[in-house]
Amino acid sequence: MAAPAKKNRPAAGFTLIELLVVIAIIAILAAMLLPALAKAKQRAQSIHCVSNFKQLTLAWMMYANDHGDALVNNWPGLANSWINEVLGNVQTPDGATNQLALKTGLLAQYNPSVNLYQCPGASHGNAASKNLPLVRNCSLAGRMGGNVPDVLGAQFPEYVKLGQIINPPTSEAVVFVDESVNSIDDGYFALENVTTFWRDSPTSRHAKGGVFSFADGHAERWSWRVLNQDNDGYAPVTANGDSTVDLLRLQNDIFRP
Repeated sequence: MAAPAKKNRPAAGFTLIELLVVIAIIAILAAMLLPALAKAKQRAQSIHCVSNFKQLTLAWMMYANDHGDALVNNWPGLANSWINEVLGNVQTPDGATNQLALKTGLLAQYNPSVNLYQCPGASHGNAASKNLPLVRNCSLAGRMGGNVPDVLGAQFPEYVKLGQIINPPTSEAVVFVDESVNSIDDGYFALENVTTFWRDSPTSRHAKGGVFSFADGHAERWSWRVLNQDNDGYAPVTANGDSTVDLLRLQNDIFRP
């Protein structure tokens, strides 16, 4: 006599409770991983920005080597400058996204890449750019080849030649500044020797930090103690918490007679 045929049973699946438990575990893991991924992205952007500043500073040093130790011009409103500042004021609609200002500047012959001037962490611009990324997020410290004595005063003359940079020494003398999108305009980073306000403001976009390069050719990220958002020009140090300690740190690497 033939054995009775076996009935097919449906494969065992997740119960609703088990499925909810799995979803909850995935949500917890995502909540734990996302902040770490965001920090990793910020670190990568900072590394990229530091690399850009190193290359810009190398071009800046090569210019001096080819011109009898003379620093490249950093004079607001001049075409014959490290960038073409007639075209390159990024607070104007024409200058905010104008790559020609970078391609016709005096440093272009040493490194023609316009991407070096743009911070990968700056995802937005200012009103002039209609919130498109600005073509340039860096400025050159006013004491380096500048010609605006009313900003710094007679006690702190602008450097004309690379060999004049002694105090602060080249390893501490700021060259390029990762500037706030709210204060950046021409290529001249202006800072006065007062502790009540920022004339121009560095950025804090790099995880409450900014990137700087120095006259010996290196670049680094600074972590701010208080400064936690991009200021406007002439911002009081107490606007978003007393950032005097951060202002003094930057002044120390610019204002040493």
